[in-house]
Amino acid sequence: MNITVESYGHAVVLNMKGELTEDALSAIRREVQHQLSGKDVVDLVLNLEKVPFIDSAGLEFLLDLQERLAHKFSQVRLVGPDENVRKIFEITRLDSEFEIHQEIAEAVKAVQA
Repeated sequence: MNITVESYGHAVVLNMKGELTEDALSAIRREVQHQLSGKDVVDLVLNLEKVPFIDSAGLEFLLDLQERLAHKFSQVRLVGPDENVRKIFEITRLDSEFEIHQEIAEAVKAVQA
């Protein structure tokens, strides 16, 4: 998993490239922890445009992250999942649990509102 970071005030965009699977979770957890340890970062936008697959461990991570941030009155937004990833969300009925946007700017604006 390759992760690059873009900062937009109190929101951070994590651009992920590769499969969001159990094998990749340690790198993602480290980056999320690093970003959230900064005092200015409150909300996360996860760019899934280059994530071709998410397994059950990846879905569990996303749910846990959303719950963790909700306790801090923070938000998680997902951006640009491809057709395969979108179907995974639909099949698991998690598409209603996350706010999913098509564009990064749209997601950033949503968390800053």
